[in-house]
Amino acid sequence: MNTAILGGITFVVVFAGIIFLHELGHFVVARLFKIEVEEFGIGFPPRLIRLFRGKGDLIIGDQKVVMPLNFDLPFDHKTVGSRAVTATADSVRGELVLRTIDFAATEDGQYRPDPVAAHGPSTVQITHPADEKPHKLFKEAVQPGAIQLSGILKDIRPGTEFTLNWIPLGGFNRIKGEDDPTQKGGMAAANPWKRIPVLLAGAFMNLLTAFLVMTIYFSQYGVPDTHAIALMSISPASPADTAGLKVGDIILQAAGIKIGGDTAELIRLAHSYGDRPLPLVVQRGNQTIDITVMPRSNYPSDQGPIGISIGNPFNPAKTWFETIPVSFTTVVAEINDLLALPGRILAGTVSPQEAQIGGPRSIWNLFQQSVAKDVSSRQTAPNGQARVPTNYTLEIIISLTLTVGVANLLPIPALDGWRIFTSLVEIVLRRPIPAKYQVAINSVGFLVLLLLLGFFYIKDFINPISITLP
Repeated sequence: MNTAILGGITFVVVFAGIIFLHELGHFVVARLFKIEVEEFGIGFPPRLIRLFRGKGDLIIGDQKVVMPLNFDLPFDHKTVGSRAVTATADSVRGELVLRTIDFAATEDGQYRPDPVAAHGPSTVQITHPADEKPHKLFKEAVQPGAIQLSGILKDIRPGTEFTLNWIPLGGFNRIKGEDDPTQKGGMAAANPWKRIPVLLAGAFMNLLTAFLVMTIYFSQYGVPDTHAIALMSISPASPADTAGLKVGDIILQAAGIKIGGDTAELIRLAHSYGDRPLPLVVQRGNQTIDITVMPRSNYPSDQGPIGISIGNPFNPAKTWFETIPVSFTTVVAEINDLLALPGRILAGTVSPQEAQIGGPRSIWNLFQQSVAKDVSSRQTAPNGQARVPTNYTLEIIISLTLTVGVANLLPIPALDGWRIFTSLVEIVLRRPIPAKYQVAINSVGFLVLLLLLGFFYIKDFINPISITLP
């Protein structure tokens, strides 16, 4: 397959997957805490098809009745209120499973219980003659052995609709009463200790995904040896290139000082030995070699005094479980780097250009590069030698997933972090922030966020970030 097409498909699948898993996290935890989710959509509207409706339940009088899979009520449950209904149900493994339901047929619409039923149980076992015609309000005839119920409909949970939608970018949740605390069983009416886990779940799923992809990355690439430093790349015509250093060399000593895994010490020595010979001891395969390099006091802005990039060498992972500790440590370190980025920009240790986040076009271009290089690295070179496989696509997926997860936890209106913040305020003050203020803040914040994203995306489309992978 053409790598440009493959890169485009990867871009769409990754973005859709990040959003879908984020929303899936919200859905699972909302259901766990019995917060109603009215719809879980795959993709974005307009709707293509409803896949199915999950099980629901309702309360008639004091009796709970289960609504079976794909059961559609013959009325709009949102506008019913407390109305008298008649229903039939089957007893299945100790539960009442709804068969039919409709409003009670009375002249004035008010429920008046049967005198016998009023002094007895709220449900009555009845048997109808085989030739009895069904009530005109029923969808089907009451079968022999059915249980008939009559009473006030007190609560309805109709079950989640699972839908497939036309725009294939992730998914969405339509959670009941997100901003309306008057809707029983909804998000805003739930205890804040329940809302917070639901809101955290989306970002948690992104971070968990990044962790799992990281384990795949280390399974492919190897587990880093944090007690050693290796040369990851060498700039052409640099002092390192001239001295005969090679990619993969492990630096054992510099100026007679044991380096181990101390990158800071090697960088310090490289800068302090400007225009002076710096003796190195390197390990190349099974050999130990003495090499002298001449660091530069003046060097290109994209290089260091020696012209190398360094990192930890990788050892093959014996089992997948061996990748778990290093994956967890790496994810935590990258989260810390993301959270520290604004402070580093303000402190001047990172320039705004270096910290610039790519928009859709920049990320699209990056995926094109990464997929092309990953595919090429897995093909045999013209001279017949095997290349070292790269995993740039996995690295980008990890970075994007972590960025989405962390960004959603920021206390910015319209993001999950803001709702978490307001829930924490409610816990501290022991009373919720009035819904009208929350809706107003979220609406304004969402509008501002859309405007900023629009400006950012237009700017990125006109002038995308230029990133060249090594």
